[in-house]
Amino acid sequence: MDRRRQPGCGDRNLYAGTGGPRNDRRRRQPCRSRSVAFTRRAADGEVAPLGWGRSLLFASGDFACNLYWQSISFYLLFFYTDTLDMSAAAAGLIVMAASIWDGVVGLLIGIAADRRGARAFVRLYAIPLALAFVLLYLPVPIQGAWLIALALVANMLFRTFYVAVNVPYAALTIDVAPDSLSRSRIAGLRMILGGAAALVVATGTEASIDWVGQTGYTDWGYAVVGMALAIVASVLLFAVGGMRTPVSAAAPQRGAVRLRGIAAAIAGNRAFLAINLGICGAAAAMGVITRAVPYYFKYQVGDVAAGSTALAGMAIAGVVAVPLWMACAARFGHRRQWQASALVAIVSMVLLLVARPAEAASAQWLCALFYMGGQGLFFGFWALLPDVVQHGGPEGSPRMDVFLFGIAALLQKVTQGIAVALFGTLLSASGYVARTVQPEGVLDQLILLTGMLPLIGMGLAWLAMLGFPHLRLTPR
Repeated sequence: MDRRRQPGCGDRNLYAGTGGPRNDRRRRQPCRSRSVAFTRRAADGEVAPLGWGRSLLFASGDFACNLYWQSISFYLLFFYTDTLDMSAAAAGLIVMAASIWDGVVGLLIGIAADRRGARAFVRLYAIPLALAFVLLYLPVPIQGAWLIALALVANMLFRTFYVAVNVPYAALTIDVAPDSLSRSRIAGLRMILGGAAALVVATGTEASIDWVGQTGYTDWGYAVVGMALAIVASVLLFAVGGMRTPVSAAAPQRGAVRLRGIAAAIAGNRAFLAINLGICGAAAAMGVITRAVPYYFKYQVGDVAAGSTALAGMAIAGVVAVPLWMACAARFGHRRQWQASALVAIVSMVLLLVARPAEAASAQWLCALFYMGGQGLFFGFWALLPDVVQHGGPEGSPRMDVFLFGIAALLQKVTQGIAVALFGTLLSASGYVARTVQPEGVLDQLILLTGMLPLIGMGLAWLAMLGFPHLRLTPR
């Protein structure tokens, strides 16, 4: 056995805080140097750890994807209700249906990408994704059932191309980054750049809409912003898709995906189940809060611009928090870092429900605190998932990297879609009417939905990590 892959030989980052071999004296092996665990000889057909430059280039793909994702998270539901005059319930159901479609398509994309290679998908679907994104925000002059049908088709089209790019891109981490240290670095950079994309979307959207409004084409503001974001995202995705992917000569071959192989890859993999259960709770919570913020600031605080500032502040808080969560994970392990992140988000929602802030600054700080905690959970998830996928299955089970990433995406998208649909349905049931002064009872329901649904999701995320088992380092 290669000493460099033995547990305890410098793989502290992978096991830290999980109760793994770092705490087991019988399995600990001496190392001459910590760097030995993360260095591979070219003579063996292997590759060295990913440097900061290539890590940053690869992580820029997450900036591109988040230009799309943060836009639909922050503004699409609000665009439907307050620009297209669609009911909140109908808008929420559209998001739920599109999310379920997104997840199902992700599995099919996973099967295809595992056969053809993930890198080709990133470049192949970058332009169709850009066009579908702009279609989402077109201010079509129709109403009623035809508007709902068109919005649903546009959502499903966008989600199809998005998952065809995003899932293969995420799964490429396993091949691009040869070790746990590189993967953790990439996860941190992805979260930072994803937060930067959220900041660009939050600050640029409202300003651009105001600028377009001065020309007399107010309803076209979101579409113009969409065009600009799509151009930037397409350029970055082409660059990432053109990266050379170092593959170890010892890497196992990927075969056809069969039901028995799927069961073998997942059966007994409690780590995969635990982190996916936890991230589903976090995804539902983040999905609700980002959509609730424009409503909360417009009707409870009485300042629409402050809502955009809150979204920008959340993005900044997420960027600032990720290096802190990276340091926390390195010092205390991913399990403790995960639960600390969830606890920060939980505290923020408890304070929002108790204080019910009607002053912009207080509400913005609570939203930023929540987002800091949420970003910590997503950092932990993306840092652990490649190791869980690669090492979590039984020895000898087939490699289905993109497919398993697709399952993770399916679970998150479905959960988030259901949560957003629930938010929209309950908001409509409360008596909400767009662009009117909301009665006291409706405001009470809005505040309750804004705080309680994310609180439940983050509580689930905290509990899920209690079931996270020891990871194994035996490659499949």
